Amino acid sequence: MRRNRTLLTLAAGAVAYPFFEARSPRLRHYQLRTNPGKLPSLVWEDSAPSCTIRIDRPEENRRTASNSPSLSSASSRWQLRILHLSDLHLWSRSRWLADWVASLTEFPEIDLVVLTGDNFADASGLEMLYRALNPLLKLPGAFVFGSNDYYSGIPKLPLHYFFPNKKPKLRNVPDLPTEEFRDFLTTGGWRDLNNQVATCTLTSPARQGRSAKKITVAFSGTDDPHIGRDWAVRVPPTWGKADLRLALTHAPYARVLDQYAACQADLVLAGHTHGGQVCLPGFGALVNNTDLPLSYSGGMHLWQAGTVANPAPRVHKGKTYPLPNLKALANEAGISDRTPDGQTRVHISRGLGTSKFTPVRLACPPEAAIITITGHS
Repeated sequence: MRRNRTLLTLAAGAVAYPFFEARSPRLRHYQLRTNPGKLPSLVWEDSAPSCTIRIDRPEENRRTASNSPSLSSASSRWQLRILHLSDLHLWSRSRWLADWVASLTEFPEIDLVVLTGDNFADASGLEMLYRALNPLLKLPGAFVFGSNDYYSGIPKLPLHYFFPNKKPKLRNVPDLPTEEFRDFLTTGGWRDLNNQVATCTLTSPARQGRSAKKITVAFSGTDDPHIGRDWAVRVPPTWGKADLRLALTHAPYARVLDQYAACQADLVLAGHTHGGQVCLPGFGALVNNTDLPLSYSGGMHLWQAGTVANPAPRVHKGKTYPLPNLKALANEAGISDRTPDGQTRVHISRGLGTSKFTPVRLACPPEAAIITITGHS
């Protein structure tokens, strides 16, 4: 009898665990380091408080070495910390997650908030989004949208993700309060980067021996590639000379990553994949709902243009668009330190929420990330 009760308890725990894991958000711990003249190496450090990226551009290294040795000192370097949020999928029963997101304001050293889409589960999520994000609006921010910022989620068989051609047809009439949400964010001072570009000046605070500095950040963004709302990538005129080049997109499709690699974005921020959501321990994601290899389902990666041989083209309202000319884009971007094939770093968030119809995660806890970027000017 006791053995049967033990087996039943273990079985019940195994069934319940994916539901509990879905309510266990965390800040992801990883670190990316780069060395001048070499490809960046990815180093995972469980004890690291954030993801750290050091930007060392060949052009800057030459200038530093030949013109001003003092530029390599700690006092000449700047540091920026980005809070990356994605895939909240909020609705009326997500108050616990809204409160968790709002609590991130307790981290005193966040300099910029980036939101990469799929914020709603249904229209009731607007109130929860106000609750979650209003405290964060005191910080500079930028955002792009995903499909679940236009269309509410619908119940579907998870097996559809393994057979993309069998998925339910896309809807044409948005049913979410998209414009109210957009107004809330832009009125709060955040920049809408859906198929848009921007340049801003941010203050790199005095920390770790560095003086406070003004740095120029060039932004480029796309609307959701998953539903074909992305246009060909554009970059602002300041792109080539900016201290930091950031790109935002919701779904990390190869055609978009290739474009940002061609114009040498320092970092692309994306979401959409949920990290696979239900993963096999020791193996990882079974599906990521993009045209990327499964190894790119979440985390920080180096992306080389051409990694996917035949990127999925943009398809919107039944029309298929040709892939952009990467060489022409690189020339237009005015990048003097680009590599022949083009590369960029991409952080693919595993996201914080799930569909309200499948509120489970397995071997893939929900996450936000604090990404620390250091550079010199």
